[in-house]
Amino acid sequence: MKKNLAFATVLLTGVALFTAGLAPAQATGVPTLPVGQTFFAASGDSLRRPQLTSVDTTTGNATLVGNATGGAALSNAAVNPVDGTVYSGYLQAGTWSLATVDSATGVYTVVAPSTGLACPAITSLTITKQGHAFFMYLGQMCSLNLTSAVGTAVGSGLGLTGLAYLAYNPVDDKVYAFEWDSGTRRLLAYTVNTLTGVATADPAHNISMADYSYNGSTGLNLDSIQGLTFDGNGNLWFVNSAYNSDLIVADFSTGAATFIGEITNSTINPASPHDFYATAIFITGTPTLPDTGANTSMIGGVAAIGAGLLAAGGLALIMVRRRTATAKRRAVT
Repeated sequence: MKKNLAFATVLLTGVALFTAGLAPAQATGVPTLPVGQTFFAASGDSLRRPQLTSVDTTTGNATLVGNATGGAALSNAAVNPVDGTVYSGYLQAGTWSLATVDSATGVYTVVAPSTGLACPAITSLTITKQGHAFFMYLGQMCSLNLTSAVGTAVGSGLGLTGLAYLAYNPVDDKVYAFEWDSGTRRLLAYTVNTLTGVATADPAHNISMADYSYNGSTGLNLDSIQGLTFDGNGNLWFVNSAYNSDLIVADFSTGAATFIGEITNSTINPASPHDFYATAIFITGTPTLPDTGANTSMIGGVAAIGAGLLAAGGLALIMVRRRTATAKRRAVT
């Protein structure tokens, strides 16, 4: 009996160490953009033409990629995970269109004019990993054909009282809607059924942060969202225009948001370095490693240790059985 208990202890210890090595530790601190991904922001200033920039997400410093051809205003952009194509709503001369964005040059190419009586303007665009595109128009969620730019109403509206913003989280494969609640001073989260257009409150993922100040402006809060997007690790990034273009990131598991800095670069608009009004943001690339906080290089080693302990446990069982059989033979003789 004691030998059996000893074996069980060895076996359970091996299993425990093995599974502990595979379980990721909880990441702490301010979320960072995963390695292998790049954050982009585009201006909606039609006078200077849309300017596409890549953004350092640790400081907010922007680097000019290029200008779109022709003056236009942009709505939030999104990357199609199926093929990596970047899409955005594109307003030019009073006409809304769907456009693709070349993240290497900043050039926007019109796919087709936006059509659909219930969904004429493409704002707050998001695309799922299945390639299904959705956007918002005056509280109405619409599906979008990425070839024809035809928008089709989904359901009869989300039923939210304020402006709603959509974002797709690739980690849990869900589309979320967010709206600012001035009473609780939070960005309220909702999960959205993309088949029915029904939004369900998800208070566990409400976003909040203390008022912040920047460049002499104080008491800034999250009431002026211009774009939302998740990175590959499920962290929520957004631009708030309380003071021009403020870059903010939220740990979606806790709802805690952190102000990173203003998206700006004096070489973009030398006369007014703070005058960069971002209305379209998107993240390209695939994370090279999940940002879980676990040292994945040790998983193989721990797995080997676990396997070794399991083997040792099995060997102990064999030895116990052999000793028991030998004792029985001796008793017989």
